Amino acid sequence: MATWKQRLIREVLETTSGTAEATTAANAILAREVTFNLLDADYTEQDFLTGQEGAQVEDLSNIRAGATYQVEAAPGPVSTVPAYAHLLQSSAMEMADDVGDTVFTPLPVGTEIPSCTQQLRNGAHMQTVVGVRGSFGFTAEVNKRAYFSFTRQGQYQAPVAFVSEAHDFSGWPRGLECTPENMFAFTLGGTKLCATSFSFTDGRTPKVNEYMNCVGTKLSPRMFTGSMTVKHPDLATKDLLSMVKDVVTEPLIFTLGTVAGQIITVTAPKVQIKAPSEQDINGDLGLSLDLRFLPTAASDDEIEIRFS
Repeated sequence: MATWKQRLIREVLETTSGTAEATTAANAILAREVTFNLLDADYTEQDFLTGQEGAQVEDLSNIRAGATYQVEAAPGPVSTVPAYAHLLQSSAMEMADDVGDTVFTPLPVGTEIPSCTQQLRNGAHMQTVVGVRGSFGFTAEVNKRAYFSFTRQGQYQAPVAFVSEAHDFSGWPRGLECTPENMFAFTLGGTKLCATSFSFTDGRTPKVNEYMNCVGTKLSPRMFTGSMTVKHPDLATKDLLSMVKDVVTEPLIFTLGTVAGQIITVTAPKVQIKAPSEQDINGDLGLSLDLRFLPTAASDDEIEIRFS
């Protein structure tokens, strides 16, 4: 009998986009807050004139499958390459080595986006989804482990009978908690801000089979946006309201981790803050602000995620 706890996800990069790769236990994802989308589709009622009342069958079109889930923002298990690097790559983030650091930046427009084969396992059956791409986000909150969130979609494939197999996640490092002991930096324009939360998303939406004669999963254009909640600084320290009013952009740096090999840094060279609202942070005056991450003249550099 299938049980809820048997649910599991595997993902592996495809050599040829849309062509299934065999997955193994080593490709399992240590995920949480998981939702399987075993069969998504657009439903359209047939709506024929039949001379009688009552419902008619709905046709299915644009059939697809996938999953949404979270992965702790953990460092690489044996190097600076995280175990979930392929998830960022298939979310249109380019991976590069920078003197031992692993760096992710947005793929230039027009560059082929890598795709993955995904296997959804739930104890009742196993389902392979091919050509999987998706959107992603990042969330950090005080006293909690930072995490990446992924929304993934690809081509639906019929399920097959479930085969039990052991999986070992001992090689997956845990993410660090966002505490003063672990946080190296959170600055805007070089000014330290005491933060309770920071998040961003790429604004993309995966879309399957946009064309009637070309198979594939595409991603809508990116637009990185986010938010932060900080202790309201004194005016002499940082005049955030004037920055909002005058549309001032400044670089933002978030660094979690203090030990080499276990550090994650998010850098944004040009961030606009907007929509300020007061927050009560356990008696302290706080300010919540929306964020817009803008590219510089160099392009494709509005976000850098560095593992070092």
